[in-house]
Amino acid sequence: MLLIGATGGTGREVVRQALEQGERVTVLIRRESDRATLPTEVDAVIGDVTDPASLEAALAGQDVVVSALGVRRGQAAGTVRSSGTANLVAAMAVTGTRRLLAVSSIGVGSSVTAQTRPARLLWPRLAGPGRIPEASRAEDAIVASPLEWTIIRAPRLVDGPPSGRLALGESLRLPLGAQLRRADLARALLDSVRDYAAIGRTTTAVTLSPSARGWSAGT
Repeated sequence: MLLIGATGGTGREVVRQALEQGERVTVLIRRESDRATLPTEVDAVIGDVTDPASLEAALAGQDVVVSALGVRRGQAAGTVRSSGTANLVAAMAVTGTRRLLAVSSIGVGSSVTAQTRPARLLWPRLAGPGRIPEASRAEDAIVASPLEWTIIRAPRLVDGPPSGRLALGESLRLPLGAQLRRADLARALLDSVRDYAAIGRTTTAVTLSPSARGWSAGT
């Protein structure tokens, strides 16, 4: 398994849970100093999603890719998410790696109409300028590819242990305050790796809270 975005909060949780499951994990890191932040059991390769050649090298021998590529809070949206995803898709086509699981955002595609009205109006502002269009472009690159892809859209990501209250569906109706624990997102990604029914599907994930109102399950 190759993980993109391993040094972010979601990526670190994917690494932790994947190792617990006995997976052999390879991560793409931009700097040699990033190795110090990773468990010793992880294989790390130097590369960058803006460098297609380094992606092809990192993909050698891999059968699954998990992309937690995103933009850290407080950073400008830029175009790294969309261009990096396009580079990843192209590199996977070259190397013959077929399975891709990627994190996206609510507010993209059909998830817009599935949100409550307050969430639909305010989420793009809360997410940050340009982030929703950037996530949409990244999704477009994946969906247009011949890969065996799965996309999981997330609301606001928060830290915390696995909740046991993960909900996953294609048309979850989320209130404005909906959150997803990174540990729950990591579980959803890893559970989908060998779930063939998840191939070609885009779903939304949320951590249910006893205090959450306005939530309803879709398909």
